[in-house]
Amino acid sequence: MSHWGNKLFGEGCRMERLGERTRDIRFYSNKNGDIVCLHSKWARNYARWLEEQAWVQSYQVGCPLDADIMGRISRAGIRTDYLQTGWATDFVIRYADGHKGVRELVQRGQLKKKAHVERLELSRRYWAATDTEWMVVIVDG
Repeated sequence: MSHWGNKLFGEGCRMERLGERTRDIRFYSNKNGDIVCLHSKWARNYARWLEEQAWVQSYQVGCPLDADIMGRISRAGIRTDYLQTGWATDFVIRYADGHKGVRELVQRGQLKKKAHVERLELSRRYWAATDTEWMVVIVDG
């Protein structure tokens, strides 16, 4: 398990393919003024942690990656089928000062698997192309 701030989180998640079957966890977000839908208890806990942070204005979960931007990123070292698949990023955060950042959630053990590292690299390149801050939140799972 890992700590984020003063909170303890359990099982991690990952960048997901669009349309992938998942368990939905819903709760009301005061920051967003709406119900958010997450796909793991860990993501729910991270979202709840974001709710408590003064530096967070709002956030989106499961944000689809734009196919046009995907077509402009480097293909080096990433499986071709990954570039032809629709993906969604875990969290896009709008900070109180107006800029935005991305957080991808991953279990520490997943970093040993090439497929997970390729997905993270795909996300990193995508968000770099939009000049958006990008980080990985690592948890022990």
